[in-house]
Amino acid sequence: MRKQFPFLAALISIGCVGSLGDPGGEDDDVITGMDPGDPRLDARVWRLSPEQYNGEVQRFFPGAPTVNLPEGASEYGLANIANTARIDLGNASQFTEAARTIGSWVAAQGAGAARCDTFGTDECVQTFLDWFPEHAFRRPPTEDERAALQAVYDDTRPTYGEEWAFAAMVRAALLSPEFLYRYEIGGVGEGVVELTDYEIASQLSFAITNEGPDAELLADAKSGLLRDPAIREDNVRRLMDRSAGMWQRFFWQWLKMSTLESQGNETELDPQLVAALEAEYNEYVNQVVVLGRGSLEDLLSTSHTWATPEVAAYYGATHPGTGVAQFELDPAQRGGLLTLGAWLVAHGKKGRDNVVRRGMSVFRDGMCNDIVPLPIDLVAAQEELVGADATIKEIAAARSTNGTCGACHSTSDPVGLSFETFAGNGTWQTVYADGKPVEAEVTLDGTFYATAPELSLGLARDQEFQECLVRRFGHFTLGAEFGAPMQVRASKEAYDAFIQSDGSFEELLVAIVRDRSFIERKK
Repeated sequence: MRKQFPFLAALISIGCVGSLGDPGGEDDDVITGMDPGDPRLDARVWRLSPEQYNGEVQRFFPGAPTVNLPEGASEYGLANIANTARIDLGNASQFTEAARTIGSWVAAQGAGAARCDTFGTDECVQTFLDWFPEHAFRRPPTEDERAALQAVYDDTRPTYGEEWAFAAMVRAALLSPEFLYRYEIGGVGEGVVELTDYEIASQLSFAITNEGPDAELLADAKSGLLRDPAIREDNVRRLMDRSAGMWQRFFWQWLKMSTLESQGNETELDPQLVAALEAEYNEYVNQVVVLGRGSLEDLLSTSHTWATPEVAAYYGATHPGTGVAQFELDPAQRGGLLTLGAWLVAHGKKGRDNVVRRGMSVFRDGMCNDIVPLPIDLVAAQEELVGADATIKEIAAARSTNGTCGACHSTSDPVGLSFETFAGNGTWQTVYADGKPVEAEVTLDGTFYATAPELSLGLARDQEFQECLVRRFGHFTLGAEFGAPMQVRASKEAYDAFIQSDGSFEELLVAIVRDRSFIERKK
């Protein structure tokens, strides 16, 4: 696939300049982890995110209360990063209180939550210990671990009674590092080591479903099968049907859409409509990427969506009935995720134009360009370039050709200008509030784009956009920097698989999970 847009990162230091080395072959038999073109992540422990913690609790105890826990710091907008989430003296009390809340709830539910016949009996405790520690620890417990949980119950029961003792046993498990952390340490040795069978099962399951391994994965781990890339691939394809939440979080975080609610308020949209636009985004990703096993071009060009009549009215489209349903959008106006209300509103504001906000979002986030804002008065600079009465298109053209501003704006402004047919609140517009016409036709790299859907499809075919997606998705999946495709072997091979499959998201995920770097760590 040819490169669509030649970006001007060489003019100033704004691009995705990697530091992990050049790609190249490696000895299939000797891997030291020191080759900068094929590094291995360090051995690590990885704290469950608040979403994962609550999801795991629901997996064990459906209906249990949701608890508030601290997030770790993000990187490039991507949450759940391995080296930023820890339990320390500053937040330990939150985990203690969470375990207390859940333990008390479980004990109050009695036999149903314990999955036994008669609550308060020794038989019930044994039944509970037959299943719960393995679920919580994501592997079979050792005899000592089971005995320790039994001891908590036995030591507490005489003084406080069966219910309190049972709650204490649940608390002990939920406060264990075996539950709170995902282990990626591997076996004995130095240099590059393979993860253990159960570590691989957790790594794979959390990467795809954001929860612990199911019975089939645990069975493969017990049988020692997960070191086989073909078996890992089989599990990826099996679990793809349960991956909607993962893809929804990735695009949401990569494309910085968490501002949807705040910008919906700023642009005076009804909060219920804003919530419906978020729900539409989630269903769109589910339908295109998961159920449709779609590609990047599908994601950025599909001209129908799935939403409520209220969302259809917002788009000026015809809804077939009631509730969430598929309906067509005007292909001359909309096509793909970047023309949905959720992305447009998240990068919109109330006012005259959104060229810089939307254009820079694509240029910075969608193409991995690190940008340091210039310490200048942008409004004054624009007036100096073109005068106070210039049109939006004249301002964009002046920025693009200016020696200082042009390095970024020569690409970002045409992209942003193409989306000017959408007001700050995401609705279609042909004139601005001041009566001046919207001029959204652009030429970029010699290619003419008449509409936002055409430009969006151009992005799907652009090499920088594709490479950035692979890099950020690897980062999101592994919880650490994946490396630029043109610099790091595993990243490049994932990129190649992505391109050779015409941008299939499933094949991208398979390529990452099949690679030996997925199951190896450096000590």
